[in-house]
Amino acid sequence: MIAFYVVFMLLTHVWAEETMEETHVHIEDGVVFCDVQSFEQEAYILKVIGSGSPMTVFWQFDVLEQRKYWLDKEVARVRLGRQVIPDLVTQRWLLRDLSGGVIKHTNDAHEAMHFLTNMRHIAVVDVSVLEPSNTYTLDVHLFIYEGEGEHESWLSLFSNAGFDMGSVPLHIDATKQQRIDE
Repeated sequence: MIAFYVVFMLLTHVWAEETMEETHVHIEDGVVFCDVQSFEQEAYILKVIGSGSPMTVFWQFDVLEQRKYWLDKEVARVRLGRQVIPDLVTQRWLLRDLSGGVIKHTNDAHEAMHFLTNMRHIAVVDVSVLEPSNTYTLDVHLFIYEGEGEHESWLSLFSNAGFDMGSVPLHIDATKQQRIDE
């Protein structure tokens, strides 16, 4: 069983290297913000919501402290959910932010798809939590669920490993407490 898991993780890592995503990090007012977009999932999501099936996604942002001789330490985790529910009779899509409860409607399937595949200006962690002498990374994952299930069951956590959207290094300048672009 362990051998199967190791092979699965290696194949997932190799596959993740070929994905098309865009992840950017910036700091404003002492807070690390992230912008991310998944290009690879757009066609699949558009097909599902265009056929009348609801779609739920969860974006997970993990800030990890890199360690040399031990497992990386999780410093912060932000998990945000979004849902699109189609109404084929009216040709409208309900866009629902599961984290904040904001609901709106659109007549454009592409706008509904972008609602699920784009996250802009997401506050991830306050810079004061990060030690300037340590090295950190921001790992982003996307979990996709077809249907109206708002919350994940323990079984779905094991059956859906999510899509690795990339890892961005965070380097904190001790004097300014801001990220230094590489």
